[in-house]
Formats: sequence, structure tokens, C-alpha cells
Amino acid sequence: MSTEQWAHRFFELSTEPYVILGRDGVLLEANPAFGHLVGLSLTSLRGMALQDFIPIEDAAVLFAHLGSTSPTSRTCRWRRPDGSWLPLSWRITAAAVESEPLYCAVRRAEEPSAAPWPESDYLPFGLYLVDIRTRRVHYVNHRFCQLWGITALEGAIQRGELSHDEVIHHCLKAGDAAEFLRLCAAPDQGCVPGLLEDEATLSDGRTLRRLSTSSSVAGDAMRYRLFAFEDVTERKRTQEALRRSEESFRRLIDRAPEGIFVHTQRRFIYANPTLLRALGYDDPAELMAKPIWSIVHPDDLELVKDRVHTAAVKGALAPLREVRYLRRDGTWYDAESVGIPIEFDGHEAVVVMARDITERKQAQSQLLQNDRMVLAGTLAAGVGHEINNPLTYVMANLASAIESMNRLGAELTRAGEHGPGSVAWPATLHDTEALLKEAQEGAMRVRNIVRDLKFISRQDEERREAVDVRQPLDFSINMAASQLRHRARLIKKYESVPRVYADGSRLGQVFLNLLVNAAQAIPEGNAEEHHITVWVRAGPPGIVLVDVSDSGCGMTPAVLSRVFDPFFTTKPVGKGTGLGLSICHSLIRKQGGDITVRSELGQGTTFTVTLPTAPDAVPTQAAPVASAPHAERRGQVLVIDDEPAVGRSLARIIGMRHRVTVVNNGEDALAVLTSGAPFDAVFCDLMMPGISGMDVYERVRERGDGIAERFIFITGGSYTTRARQFLERVPNLQIEKPFDVESIHQGLGQLLGASRGSE
Repeated sequence: MSTEQWAHRFFELSTEPYVILGRDGVLLEANPAFGHLVGLSLTSLRGMALQDFIPIEDAAVLFAHLGSTSPTSRTCRWRRPDGSWLPLSWRITAAAVESEPLYCAVRRAEEPSAAPWPESDYLPFGLYLVDIRTRRVHYVNHRFCQLWGITALEGAIQRGELSHDEVIHHCLKAGDAAEFLRLCAAPDQGCVPGLLEDEATLSDGRTLRRLSTSSSVAGDAMRYRLFAFEDVTERKRTQEALRRSEESFRRLIDRAPEGIFVHTQRRFIYANPTLLRALGYDDPAELMAKPIWSIVHPDDLELVKDRVHTAAVKGALAPLREVRYLRRDGTWYDAESVGIPIEFDGHEAVVVMARDITERKQAQSQLLQNDRMVLAGTLAAGVGHEINNPLTYVMANLASAIESMNRLGAELTRAGEHGPGSVAWPATLHDTEALLKEAQEGAMRVRNIVRDLKFISRQDEERREAVDVRQPLDFSINMAASQLRHRARLIKKYESVPRVYADGSRLGQVFLNLLVNAAQAIPEGNAEEHHITVWVRAGPPGIVLVDVSDSGCGMTPAVLSRVFDPFFTTKPVGKGTGLGLSICHSLIRKQGGDITVRSELGQGTTFTVTLPTAPDAVPTQAAPVASAPHAERRGQVLVIDDEPAVGRSLARIIGMRHRVTVVNNGEDALAVLTSGAPFDAVFCDLMMPGISGMDVYERVRERGDGIAERFIFITGGSYTTRARQFLERVPNLQIEKPFDVESIHQGLGQLLGASRGSE
């Protein structure tokens, strides 16, 4: 605190009236105590002349001594606002320099002046005025005596009965640090001029702060010394506690497991070590003042900008959300982030806390895969049963067909001797055809089961698209058929609903889990008395609802309240992980939907899956089965497949109506395609060693002769990342192995312009 600030503080807080006058009698300044005494505001007093308030005869006496450099006391009357007169006693002190104003202490004339500055006893700090040369104490207030524990001597000191050295002596008896009261090193030495400020801790643990300055009296500027003492013990303790708290808080932030940073004006102003390590920075200075966008994954930039606007502009909490952060080396990691608006170092700022959840997501992915394996293990017996049944009669029928064909051959051989009319070969051929058709039907069932197994075993990243919800439902019903048929009747209620926006594979996993749980809630052996109902229906606008209900044992309220909790299961040890329904809940939430359950003990259970419709979705109807074209123009077809048997089988199917060329690798395919032959369609295997089908397509497309538009890709269903991205990008037809004759002819019909006329 400067001398001017200290003096002004004393002037304002004092309860004794003080006035500063110009040499011409104009009132320059007054403190609140004077305004209260005369009943006028300080604003109205400033700039007024004394003769406006003092009678002419009193003013003549008072003004006669305004120029004196010695302190003078005069009494005069002051006219109040109501016209009455107030007798005032003025003690005026003038500086030696004539340009300086006059300093006046004012009080009622009838009040005795027992001691100078009596109102200063109520000040919060102790005052002590001493003559340096004579060691005489001119003034001490009550607070000073309190601070030094010598209140019993207060009267004697104020009457001038004790010298400065005697005051020090009594302070020594009080056990305090008397050195703090000493004026100079020796009585005959002068003191340092100007304002001095220091602190000392006394023997009782208190801390006193001292301000001292020279005081000008009778023109001797260095003779007197004024001390102000203030007990700052509690303030120091509070400051120390605050400092320790700030240090503890800083250590807490620095050692927090979450990455924490503060930004203002969208630039970093603080980052804790955890965040620096996560981002790959060694020194905080490398990150300071950089834009916060520099650590945000480009795909999440718009999301983060919206969140920053919420916290920095709206002053609202940016709630917990997953955000990808970019490391210094260009890689990224997943984090859960929350933004909180705060005041930091006097400025509006935002503190962001981000927890790295990469390992947690990997663990969740592993748990998800483990749950798939558990589910697959549960259904292994049923899947084996479903595969073995069609394989059994496929093999048996094929054996019978071979035997029948051998018998037919033998009979036809014998008929050569007796004439063909003696052999019932039409009936034999009819029976053989029936056996082969039945075998073909069994093979189709095996193909569909394998396709369903591939559906559930997908481990690629989630891909949301417009999905007919009945497709994953039918897949799930087929997969769970062996579990359902012995426990309950299956009731399907499929209403006309729009497509949903979801990942079909994830939906299949959820529905399969719900169906298996429904089956396991019903005891075996009495299927006619129980039912499992799958109901697809329209919900509120933009919503599709799927109910999976059972007439099983139901759940108690205690079980119902925890049914979606991870690792909670009512199954015996080794029969379940307790993760199935928890993962289902998580998967549906990630699809933008919800899953709820209602159940009563003994009354069955209903799970309701809520799914959002796809953008511009329209109700899906049962699609009519397209029939193969009966006639189409004869074309030139190229077959490219690295499996010779597959190429030959395609040639047999297509060659009945078209001219077919077969090659077994990408190199030969390019040679044929660049030879100038006018191919109308190209069946191309996607994955081949050397030059793949994708490479052949790209090179042909670069030529720009239109042949690339006539490619039909044959896929085995096992995709690399490149193959998946390729198939998503190109518009060409795709046929999965094992293919059937119908799909081959349909694909050709689209390219060659099939007609509906008869052959």
C-alpha cells in the first residue's frame, strides 16, 4: 500500500471530521464524518467557500490566520441547512509551502478535546506517533495497546507520562518482539525517510504488519515518525491455507488419471501431464496457445465445435460424449469427454476432462465376441442337427439316384434285345428326377444355413443402413429353430412397416439372443401349450417396434430390475456369462433405439425393441419372387474364376443359351478382354491370386469401352477390407457362392435385356 493510499484510507475511515481548505478559503475536500456533522453531502460541500456558511464577523477572525504556518485553533459558527447555527472548533495546520492547502480538524466547540484523534480508537489498526529526537510519545490509540498487550498503560501513554523507551520496556515484559518497535539503530541516528513496510511474527505466534512514515510537524519533516500496526495473523493463515489448497489441487489435477485441459478463445492455456502423455507431447509449451482443433479427429470436428459453443458461448455443460483425439504422430484414440464453463485466471474459459476409453472399448469388443462364441456354442447342437438332416437325405437320394440310373441303364440295355416298349423307363426317370430335386432342395437348405452362420460371425465394424427388420428376424428364427420347436409354438405377426436404420448383423444377434432366452424360459416337452410370439409393428412416427414374447416362467421384480446389468444371470454357473442382455441393450442403444422389458412371475415376459426408421423409409411389403426369363438374345459371355470346376459349372449353366469363354486367372482375362472380342457379360471372381477380379475391373474401366459396366462379380463371402470397400463402391451385380441357376440367369437377363416371350 502506497503512502497516498494509506493516508486516504485513514482520511475516509476516521470518525473525526477533517477538512482540506484552499488558501482562499474554498473547501477542497471533506471526509464523511464532517458531512455528517454539518448535515450536508460531500458533493454539495466541494468547491464552496467558507464565507457561504460562516458569519462575516467569525470569518474575519478565522481568515486572519489562514496563512500562518503554525497550528492555530479558532471557533466560529456554521449555518446549518435549517438556518440554525452550529458552533465549531477549527484546528488548522498549514505547510511551509504556500501553494499547499490547509489541513483542518473540526469538532463541536462545546466538546472537550481530551486527546487528539479520539475517533481513531475505533480504527482496526494501531497508531503510534513518536518524536524521534526526544523519544516522546505524542499519540497512541486503543488498538495499539490491545495489539501489544499494554491496555493498562493506555491512559498514562496518552497523557505523555511514558517515553518511547519505557513503552518498549513494557512490551518486553509482554514477551513480544520489541525490536519491531525500535525506531533506529541508535537514538542519535536518523531514520530512513518515506514509507516503510514490513512484518514480524511475535513470540505468541501472531503476525503484525507495520507501516511507518515520517510526519511533518512545524516544518520538521524528519523529526516525527508515525506507525500503523495491523494484526494479519488470520489473513496470513488464510492465505497459507489457500496456497496449500491450491498446491494440493494442482497436484490432484497433475496426477489425475483423466486428461484435463483448459482453453479460452479456443486455444490451450493449460494441459495436465496425463493429457500430454496421451497426445504424445513432452513439454506443455508445445501445446500452449495452439488451437484446440489440432487434437480433434477430422470426422469429429463438427461435433466438438457444437460442444465448445455450448460451453463457451451458452455457458452450459457439454455433456459426456465420445470424442476421438489426434495424437502428435497422427494416430488417434477414443475418449469420453465433458466440457465445463469456468472462470480461469480472471477470464471466461472451459475446462475439459477426457478419459481414454480405448482399452475399455477393446475389452467390450472382446466380451462381445466372447458372448458370440458362447451363443454359438449354445446353438452348436441345433446347427449340427439342421445341417445333418438335409445332408442325410441329400446323400441318400443321390445314392438312390445313382442306383436308379444304373438300373435304368441295365434295363435299356436289355430292351435292346426285346424292344424299348417292354421297359417302364418313363416312370423310372420320373422317380429319379424326384430324388434329384429333393437332393437339390436339401443342398439349398445347407447353403442357407452356412449363409446364416456367416451372418452371425461378422466381426467387421458396425455399418448402419436401411434394413428390412424381418430379414434379421427370420435369420434369428432359423438359427434358433432347434431350441424353439421342442418348447413352444412360434407365432409370427409381421405388419407392414418402414425399413429401419440399423446394422442388420447386430439386430440378428440381438433377436437371436432374445429368442434363445425366451425358449429357455419355457420347459421342454409341452410345446403345444406354450407360445413364443414375434410381433413387428409400427410405433409412433419414425419408430418401428419388435416384440419378442413368451409364455414362460416370467421374472420377479428383483430380477426384472437388474435384467440388463452386466454379469447378472439367474442361470447356473457355467451356463451363462450374464452379458447377453447387457450387450443387447448396448447394441440397440448404439443403433439409436431402445430395449425395454415387462414381465410377471408365472405370466411370461415381453421384450420390446424400439428402432428408428431409415431416412425416407417406406413400408416394406413381401417382395414377389422374380421368375427367370424364358427367352433372351444369344450373347457372348466371359467367365473368370481361378477354380476350374467353378468355371466349368458356370459354362454348363450358361452354355445352353450363350457362347461362353472360360479363363482361370487375371492375366488371361486381361489378354482376352483386350483382344477386341465383343463380350456382352463378364462373370468375374472377386478374389484370385495374382491379379484379382478387382484389378481386372479397374484396368478395364480405365479403357472406357463400357465393358466394365457388364461385370457380374462372384463372391465367396469372405471379404478383405479392400474387397468390402470395393463392393460398396461399384454398382455392378453381385452373386454369392454357392450360386444357383436362377440367380445366374437373372443376372444375365438384366444385362442382355430378357424378353418375357416363350422360347
